[in-house]
Amino acid sequence: LKQGMVSMASDLDNTNDVEDDIHRYGWVGDSGIRAAVNDVIDAHTSKTSQKDKRKQRKELEEARRQFEKLRMQQEEEESTANKGAVSAMVLPDYTSGRNERDIQVRNVSISLDNGACLLDNGELKFASRRRYGLVGKNGVGKTTLLKAIASMTIEGFPKHLRVLHVRQELKSVGNTTPVLQAVMEADIERMALLKEEQELLQRLETDDATGGTADSNMSIEKKRQQLLKKQKEKKEGDAESTPNDSNNDNPTSFERDLKRLDEVYGRLQVISADSAEARASMILSGLQFTPAMQAGPTSALSGGWRMRVALAAALFIEPDLLMLDEPTNHLDLEAVLWLESYLVEYKHTLIVVSHDRGFLNEVCTDIIEFKNQKLTYYRGNYDTYVKTSDENIKNTMRVYNAYQDKRAHLMEFIEKFRANAKRATMVQSRIKTVEKMDLEAPEPVEIEQLWRFNIPNPEPLGRPIIAVDDATFDYTTTNEDGTKRDESEFLLQKVNFGVDLDSRIGILGANGAGKSTLLNLIMGKIDTIKGSVSRNGRLRIGHFTQHATEKFDLQLSSVENMLQLFPDTDDQEMRSFIGRFQIQGTDAVKPMLLLSGGQKSRVAFAALAYQKPHVIIMDEPTNHLDMESIDALVEAVKDFKGGLMVVSHDQYFITNTCTELWVVADGHATRFRGDFDEYKKHTLEKTAKRVADSVKSLSTINN
Repeated sequence: LKQGMVSMASDLDNTNDVEDDIHRYGWVGDSGIRAAVNDVIDAHTSKTSQKDKRKQRKELEEARRQFEKLRMQQEEEESTANKGAVSAMVLPDYTSGRNERDIQVRNVSISLDNGACLLDNGELKFASRRRYGLVGKNGVGKTTLLKAIASMTIEGFPKHLRVLHVRQELKSVGNTTPVLQAVMEADIERMALLKEEQELLQRLETDDATGGTADSNMSIEKKRQQLLKKQKEKKEGDAESTPNDSNNDNPTSFERDLKRLDEVYGRLQVISADSAEARASMILSGLQFTPAMQAGPTSALSGGWRMRVALAAALFIEPDLLMLDEPTNHLDLEAVLWLESYLVEYKHTLIVVSHDRGFLNEVCTDIIEFKNQKLTYYRGNYDTYVKTSDENIKNTMRVYNAYQDKRAHLMEFIEKFRANAKRATMVQSRIKTVEKMDLEAPEPVEIEQLWRFNIPNPEPLGRPIIAVDDATFDYTTTNEDGTKRDESEFLLQKVNFGVDLDSRIGILGANGAGKSTLLNLIMGKIDTIKGSVSRNGRLRIGHFTQHATEKFDLQLSSVENMLQLFPDTDDQEMRSFIGRFQIQGTDAVKPMLLLSGGQKSRVAFAALAYQKPHVIIMDEPTNHLDMESIDALVEAVKDFKGGLMVVSHDQYFITNTCTELWVVADGHATRFRGDFDEYKKHTLEKTAKRVADSVKSLSTINN
């Protein structure tokens, strides 16, 4: 009877293609019958014992404790980091080392506080002026490795290098310091040298040795020449003076101050202290800061713009080893393109963690793969790495398959003639050959399964799907004095736009130009001041953003969250559905705050797919996704037979999903007549002109 019951449950699982198609997403069919079927399946397949359930509860409790510990640790790091400069670094020890620029440290191991090993006897190899892309799955330990390098806690790491790590998130509160000044003050070595210069000049002035303090507007080179001249005059005066001359009361201290001042000027020259303000302004302009924003306080900036300040500070400091962790997350496409062009010319060593393939291809000369607690180095950009890695896997598979085939052939002979006395010698010889082969056997090749999902295709709709006619909008329609603003100053002015089920539209433009506002108008979240936005009455719009996971209650499980979004759905049906997104077992029932970032994104993908939208609107969808998730999203969108609108800085995502480009700028939305490479060239030329104008304006003000 028991065997018959199991067979019945097994038969219930074996549905035909028609049934699978009907129940694929659960939008059609008799939900009551489906629920009854699920109850029967559960009754005969659930084998979770009370012991296993207690084990699961313990695992959840342990996961909660680890989460709370990590959260408190991150809060402590944030509070410590926020007390300092925008981007702080450990001051180098120039007395150590032999001034070598290349970095090579062997036998590096890194573990978490809970004992989990991230890197086991790895090797750090960074050649001077090379640009490395550090890639690996989310959670493998990329950020932890960069933090360890930046903190100078790795044994054997050179101490004489300026090393700086810019994190992907910075929760600083900001202050009244102007943005331009905050960037310049971030170089703590420069600030310390300038302070020491003033102290030395004051001491020397007291001794009347320099004939007065140097002009603050004088270049470092001229200051140094003036100092050398004074040193020469002092030596000549000492030669003519008598031992009892009052100028020789403390010659040792005086000479030491002169020598140290010369060293200070020498170091200030090396770090280009003279051009500090112009360099800082140029970098901020490249990152889309207007002159007014540069002069304004950091407290007036949003979190994303403060991250740009931290990035600008790091570029301004120009450390010997610069480490950027997801630097494009808070940038618009224009700023990303400028950053690419800047980093390609970077004069020192660079390590960058990024999910943006296009960015890695443009910037990197080498790729470091962080996998299985090891670091593997590849020459070339990201595409070259993928090609080389695939070839290595194929070659390894050929070697392993050849070993397996030869072994199987030998074992077939051994098994066939094991009891044959005449062939005993041959059998023993082959047994020894197999034993030797097993000792030298290649590692079995693990082929990772590509995760993919799909978005169900919607039913057809009659035109127009979405029509935007002369839409005009701004968040503020009056001036501070109460008078009405002119419509020519509005954020969006007489925009005309249309979306069909076959549309594949990429929305481009600088941050603040009105891209997200246009999307909100289309979705009906805000209303036009003039003009209209028409939507088909049966239209379903799916919305996916970089903050898609914020709509979930993280205290609830993924299943509970999905049931809140879609209350008419059965519990078992929803578990089955999100299981297709690799949220299974205890992951489906544990609070979402215990899931990884990638897992939360997959729940967001599931919510998007379950809507069965006619048009998908995406606002920076690739932020915080790993490469695997981005690939899955690209493939799902390419197969989707509905409309698509995308705002993204990810070049790979745009070029692989969009067939037409629209640019939002100066209050208007216009179609760009060209491909993405042409838009890229056009944008770089505009940015270069704006940066030059900003630096020229600053020079005029200073003069």
